[in-house]
Amino acid sequence: MTAAHYRLDNLVAIVDRNGLQITGSTEDVVQLEPLEEKFEAFGFAVRRCDGNDIADLGTDVRGCAIYAGETELGFWRKTRKGKGISFMDNVAKWHHGVP
Repeated sequence: MTAAHYRLDNLVAIVDRNGLQITGSTEDVVQLEPLEEKFEAFGFAVRRCDGNDIADLGTDVRGCAIYAGETELGFWRKTRKGKGISFMDNVAKWHHGVP
């Protein structure tokens, strides 16, 4: 709301939407959807990206300059907690656990 109110044009929000929090699924604990539409309602131009692809994130962030002066930009990064690690992959306890 503050970004829209002050018409910020140099703000980038990166949302890590992994679907988990300490006690389980985010949607089971507190419903967040439609989160993307909520960001759009406050003036963010939302782009969906692969949150598990670090190179993709770098490309996206470097590309932000094309939006300067127009609107805030929000990256909607769908990630998978613990991706690629068999015992951590999509397991809520690893949201706060230490390996």
